[in-house]
Amino acid sequence: MIPFIICLSLALIFAVLLILSARYDSFKNWLVYAVTESEQLFGGGTGKLKLRYAYDLAIKAFPVLTKVISWRAFSECVDEALDIMRDMIKHNVNINAIITGKDDTDERNRPQE
Repeated sequence: MIPFIICLSLALIFAVLLILSARYDSFKNWLVYAVTESEQLFGGGTGKLKLRYAYDLAIKAFPVLTKVISWRAFSECVDEALDIMRDMIKHNVNINAIITGKDDTDERNRPQE
């Protein structure tokens, strides 16, 4: 009977960890959206304000997770999301135009000589 309880307990723990891992991955992907929205709203030079805004959005979207994750860990996740966002801006002119508000579609659509 005891081995059955141990196996059942381990299976339950594994299932919970698997669900939390998937939820955390979802959170990290969502965080790219949050930092992008913050960047669009506040622009450059307002890092702490953007971080606070992203945290406020996270509290609404992931209330349980924001209660168990430290501010420092959240800030590190935001840094990772910012790296992803910067990479998106660097490699996609359309995303760059949306986030920065600088629409250079005339230059992109102009025939090259």
